[in-house]
Amino acid sequence: MNGVYRKAATIIVILLFVSCIPQLSPKVLHFVNLETKESASYTMVILTISEPVQYKVTELENPPCILISFPDRKVFSSEEDVVIVNKGPIKRIKNEYYQSEGEGRRQLELVIVELVQDLPYKISHSGSSIIIRIENPKESELLDIEEKEKIGGDSQAKARDPLADSGYLIGPGDILNIEVWGHPDVSRDVAVDYRGEIKLPPVKRMSVMAFTTYQLEEALTKSLSRYLIDPVVFVLVKEFNSQRIIALGEITTGMYTLKRKTSLVEFLGQIGGPTANANVSKIKLIKKDGEISIHDLNELIGDPKKSDGVLVSAGDTVFVPPLEMSRVSVLGEVKSPKMIIVKGKLALVEAVTEAGGFTDNAVQSSVIVLRGELGAMKGYRVDMSRIFKKGDIGLNIELEAGDIIYVPRSFIADLERFLRDITLPLTWYFWYLK
Repeated sequence: MNGVYRKAATIIVILLFVSCIPQLSPKVLHFVNLETKESASYTMVILTISEPVQYKVTELENPPCILISFPDRKVFSSEEDVVIVNKGPIKRIKNEYYQSEGEGRRQLELVIVELVQDLPYKISHSGSSIIIRIENPKESELLDIEEKEKIGGDSQAKARDPLADSGYLIGPGDILNIEVWGHPDVSRDVAVDYRGEIKLPPVKRMSVMAFTTYQLEEALTKSLSRYLIDPVVFVLVKEFNSQRIIALGEITTGMYTLKRKTSLVEFLGQIGGPTANANVSKIKLIKKDGEISIHDLNELIGDPKKSDGVLVSAGDTVFVPPLEMSRVSVLGEVKSPKMIIVKGKLALVEAVTEAGGFTDNAVQSSVIVLRGELGAMKGYRVDMSRIFKKGDIGLNIELEAGDIIYVPRSFIADLERFLRDITLPLTWYFWYLK
């Protein structure tokens, strides 16, 4: 009998262990469905996830938007980018994704519900569904909106539009100067942390992500009213550090800060325009999520309406290619970072030599060669120390037009993680080319 009991106990232990296996790794969540339901007084947006999940709500004022994000869990979706267009008070619903993880494995970054105007709404959840209930605008209000769109909006509406003058959206890294009139003990400079939050005693912590200065003044006035009588708040962005964009190629290369809503044509004009050697018919706009679009500058200039629809935003890279793409870039810990015109054959050692050789901080054993189209590059590590110390000339690879050689300051142990973490393959380009 004892043997029977031991066998039974063993089976029970095994079954308990097997039942616990699914709990050892988190389930993969999927964006299951998005639908709308309309009534006479309101419209509902229903987002359904494969299981209940924590979400974060952020509001934008212009255009009026409700942003739903999932900071604590990865949610994957195979839905199209623009899901629903023109439904009651909803102008459109758009999904924003992180860089693709393969077919059917796109991680959802944001669900953007863009409204025809600023309208009251409530958000609740039921099971694994997130429900946004938006009040329908009155018919007279809709007619007023349509009329303003036809005539371009009246001057009073433009004066209220934060993007007409200071539409800069506050983000991590920005330094804000907050002045509360008559209260020097509260007034101070504050930094926006990596979560998009600030600390301003007596307000303990406050999210300011994607606020304009005007919106933040209103929010702080409301929060401080709990402690002060009729506070008057002024907010100024002292250091613009979050809304940055990179310009590469046949243009004034560098990292620039966006301070308002800016089109691609406006941005190129602000930084001096393309060089005489630029191929302006194939300008690449690489978005933060890796999406690439190609634009003809002359076509955009000739069609102002189309130009206004091509906007640059934080995290973007603008690449203006040369008429002749037979070039190799050498960046990082070399004495003279530069772009080299390839005439015939060019090997790795020759390129580094032409860039002045390594600096004292260079890690020669972890030189990275980036190859391929912008936004879809592959990286190869070359231990150049073996070329010089052991004469391993097989590592002195022949370079191809468009290659980028990056000499790091520290050893890059995980190449895939290095490429993934920088998001856009050339985010660091400016710092080493300047």
